[in-house]
Amino acid sequence: MTKEVNPTDPATIPKFVDELPKPVTVKPKYYKGPQRKDYYELKMMQAEHCFHEDFPKSIIWGYNGLYPGPTIEAKKDKSIYVRYQNQLPSEHFLPIDFTLHTANDSQEVRTVTHLHGANVDWESDGHPEAWYTRDYAQTGPNFKKEIHEYTNHQPGTTLWYHDHAMAITRLNVYAGLAGFYLLRDTLEERINLPCGDYEYPILIQDKSFNEDGSLFYPDEPPFPVPVHPSITPGFVGNTIVVNGKVWPYLNVEPRKYRFRFLNGSNRRGYIISLSNDEPMIQIGTDGGFLTAPQEIQSVELLPAERTDVIVDFSKFEGQDITLINSDEDFFDEHTKVIMQFKVCLPLKCEDTSEIPERLAVSMDLHPHDANTERHLPLSAATDDFGRPMLLLNNRMYHDPVTEKPTLDSIEIWNFINATPFDHPIHLHLIQFKILERRPFNMELYQNEDRLEFTGPPENPHIYEQGWKDTVKVEAGKVTKIIMHWKDHVGHYMWHCHFLEHEDHDMMRPILVMKEVPPMQEPHTEIENHEIEHSPKQNHGDSTIITSNNEHTVPLLNNIQNITPTHASVQTTYLEDEIEYIPQTIPLLTSAQNITRPTKTAYSENNVEYNQLSKPFLNNTKNIIFSKVEHSEHHKVSDIESIPQPTHSSAEFQTRQRISPRHRRRWF
Repeated sequence: MTKEVNPTDPATIPKFVDELPKPVTVKPKYYKGPQRKDYYELKMMQAEHCFHEDFPKSIIWGYNGLYPGPTIEAKKDKSIYVRYQNQLPSEHFLPIDFTLHTANDSQEVRTVTHLHGANVDWESDGHPEAWYTRDYAQTGPNFKKEIHEYTNHQPGTTLWYHDHAMAITRLNVYAGLAGFYLLRDTLEERINLPCGDYEYPILIQDKSFNEDGSLFYPDEPPFPVPVHPSITPGFVGNTIVVNGKVWPYLNVEPRKYRFRFLNGSNRRGYIISLSNDEPMIQIGTDGGFLTAPQEIQSVELLPAERTDVIVDFSKFEGQDITLINSDEDFFDEHTKVIMQFKVCLPLKCEDTSEIPERLAVSMDLHPHDANTERHLPLSAATDDFGRPMLLLNNRMYHDPVTEKPTLDSIEIWNFINATPFDHPIHLHLIQFKILERRPFNMELYQNEDRLEFTGPPENPHIYEQGWKDTVKVEAGKVTKIIMHWKDHVGHYMWHCHFLEHEDHDMMRPILVMKEVPPMQEPHTEIENHEIEHSPKQNHGDSTIITSNNEHTVPLLNNIQNITPTHASVQTTYLEDEIEYIPQTIPLLTSAQNITRPTKTAYSENNVEYNQLSKPFLNNTKNIIFSKVEHSEHHKVSDIESIPQPTHSSAEFQTRQRISPRHRRRWF
């Protein structure tokens, strides 16, 4: 290692000295069954990896010992089988917090692989409690299969596989357990896009290093806690690593290239653009191709989001073009740079690839077809050790399932972000469309648990027009999405894809059911949901929702038919008329089972975010802490062929609220 280079100090690390590697494509081990379905084996192994030519080799965990893992290429509607073998050591080389779910009473090293964005049976989905140890010596309560089956029944797109083990996802992914899964279809073959040597999957992550070149990950948050090692509310590295190399370069020809960008970071977001201010041509998002290509100057990617773009270098022969990150959450002069393109190669042959006028046929979902709408708050609390903890729907991971869509139903979900920062929310199994975002009065929501819109609906960003499986839920806004639950029933997840948040209870189960029960389960809480016009607002369409309904809400095409009280609805068809028969369920009082704010020990105004000297948030006064309610112990309806939940039915534990006077700036 060159003496002047200190891996802990990004200012001493030369940029654009390592060439960007292209992840290797794995081949099937053999064919399985009479239909000769491809069978793969990937071994999760500890290995050594060189992040930079001036670094010594570092320990990583990788699929087949590689970082990134080998790329799997599959074809639409052709099933493949993958066995992910755990051959890892019994002890982790990164700090384990043993106070988290499962980590407390299970083996230290556990893995399970999730194919992110896949339409897949739940037993092959990589459920966080389907973990297993080396050679399957111990397995989690939801472990069902050693071999995952991927039917690939969805449009061609950029998927990725990564570890999803309960309570240690942040460590396993940071250690290197991630790789691309490229699903191709006949549309891609027909439209003549750049391919082969002119197509690159680009995995962007941030890392920090110790002086010996080994990976650094903090063993405690940047404020005092009584636990060590302890999870931190979020970690960002001080270098940018692309396909396993720190600030690499790529030699390109003066022609069109296709890049599949993936944000695989734990916490950091990116706003990606070209240093010469030239546009990129976006052709796809998380779930596949757009209906038509569109020019974009930049694209924002939070963790797990992907975008598919074409960059035309034909006019820039002899130039160096830098891929820029203009995200300002953790801005510094080093992490604003991602990699560099050097347009220095001679043109091997004529560029016959095309940018077609049309891509995928539109298959939009329409809100008037939805039968259920859910209002789901994102809120904050503290855990038993006084640490900040973020929640979905005011519940922890182990609390009984509350999101129970039925097969072949269309639902609208409203994420009410009552925290002062954005979250990337990922839903397993399905792809959805973003309908809108809308700002609301956070102070009113905090004090009175009422949702008052303070502005008109905002359309999705230009680069979010396609199908998505991860959405940026912006602070102080209600983000509305629509999805169609189809093909599979069983146990799935929705969670924040900031991995530290996910590991610390910002994850909830989903139970996709085959049939609708005849009536609501006894534990379901139905509350008033009145809509009022606010005379105080300047916007003519501002509304107040007096209580956020967290469960199913029947949607009606005619707003005049909305009744003050939600009820489970049975539908009786009488020729041309539909008769709605309400079933009354007692309402909970607003003061029932509310935990009171408690004083916390951390009250400094500024903290150092691990290795970055940056204040957290300048405005925390509007942080929302929604009320926590207790759900009754219940038994899930015994419906034939529906997998039964395995989550604990114990009552919710008390979650302390962070007093407004004692909030600190944290992520």
